[in-house]
Amino acid sequence: MRSLKNHFGVIFPLIALLFCIQFITLVGNIIKDYEKLMSEDYNIIVVSSKDLNSSSIKPLVSDFDSIEKLSTKSVLDRLSKDISAKNLTILQSSLPKFYSIKLKIFPSVEYMEEIKAKLLKVSGVSRVETFSKTHNKVYKILNLIKKISEIFSILIVILGLMLVLKQMRIWLYEHKERIDIMTLFGASFWLKSGVLYRMAIVDSIVATLFVTIFYYLLPDFNIVSFMMDEVGLKIPNVDIVYEGGRLLFISLALSIISVSLVMREAKKNSL
Repeated sequence: MRSLKNHFGVIFPLIALLFCIQFITLVGNIIKDYEKLMSEDYNIIVVSSKDLNSSSIKPLVSDFDSIEKLSTKSVLDRLSKDISAKNLTILQSSLPKFYSIKLKIFPSVEYMEEIKAKLLKVSGVSRVETFSKTHNKVYKILNLIKKISEIFSILIVILGLMLVLKQMRIWLYEHKERIDIMTLFGASFWLKSGVLYRMAIVDSIVATLFVTIFYYLLPDFNIVSFMMDEVGLKIPNVDIVYEGGRLLFISLALSIISVSLVMREAKKNSL
């Protein structure tokens, strides 16, 4: 019973720690998908008195994707009922040309201003509309979500690591007599700490399996999929081999480091 309690004392902090690490990755992937979605809907409107094409814009904008000329036909059709055909022709010839530019990425505020400044230097361009007010709000919200999730997760990781270290010290205190006897008989460091290392490895595997399976099944939860569908997003699927392997490596590294620190601390105290 005590052994099982010791295992839980390590597994739970590791689960919390791995959960937060994977949560940071998940939020980052969701934000990337959202930025991709926004980039598909985001357009820069350019007003020019001269014809523009991709060859004149692409050298100025590194993430340029496409340029499309916007038709003014619908506006002229509405005006045709109120003005003569001659005046309509004059109006049509005097109207500037409107273009929609799409980017491959969702631009940052600074990059957007840089693009605007470059486009305004193009011959014939009189106005560039980047919809910066709406864009800035969306971009700041995205960054705020990312920063909050990172700060929160880092705090949980630190707390989880402290709990693992504490549990290792508890285990060491419970087995102090056995370790002291082994020390008197000249047992090596690895022999004395072998049980603790084995416990760390087993608990790391259990915690990794739990977290990996949870995130693997997360997209199938109805409430989660419904909430994501409301904003037009999906939770990225977890690559069990890659993500599971990464979490296992992190878990093993932290557990082994914790065991090593505790055992070296015990070695110093016994001298």
